[in-house]
Order: sequence, then C-alpha cells, then structure tokens
Amino acid sequence: MVTRVEIKSQQDFTSVGSAGALIFIAGPLVGAFGYYKVLSAGDYVDTTGYWIILWLGAIAAQAGVVFMLVGRKYDHEVTVHPANQQQPSKLGERPEWS
Repeated sequence: MVTRVEIKSQQDFTSVGSAGALIFIAGPLVGAFGYYKVLSAGDYVDTTGYWIILWLGAIAAQAGVVFMLVGRKYDHEVTVHPANQQQPSKLGERPEWS
C-alpha cells in the first residue's frame, strides 16, 4: 500500500512584483525613445539628455527583473492520501482514531 501526497502550488505577485513587471515592460520602451532621439538629432545638437534617458531605460529593465523576483508570493496546499483511508486529509489535520 502506498501513501500518496498531492501538492498544489500557485504563484502570485505582490505590489512590488506588479510594479516590477510594469518597469520591465516600460524600461525598453523608454530606452527606445531615447535611442530614437539620439539618432534623429542633427549635427551640433546636445544629446546628453537623450543618452541619460536611454541608459535609465536600460537600467530600469534590469531593476524590473529584480523587483519581479523579490515581489513573488507562493501559496501551497498539501493533501495526503493515506493507503488505509478512503478520504484524503489536509496536511496538519489529525486522522480520527477508531
């Protein structure tokens, strides 16, 4: 007779993780805007501000990944199916002795 253990896990984002997902998506878009402005600027035009925007977008994309990793939460449900019992029991519940 075999005891079977069933584990159901679910991952969700906290507010930090959701913000990280938004930053991860928005970072490359901001960087692309800065890159476009650097390339479309004419000669003798100061592009320092656009370079800063480009690099901030690149850094934001990397920071978004860190925020997504930090801002996760897990929920686990463990069910034990004993070999000698018909009804499964949740982990932490004591079976009734007969």
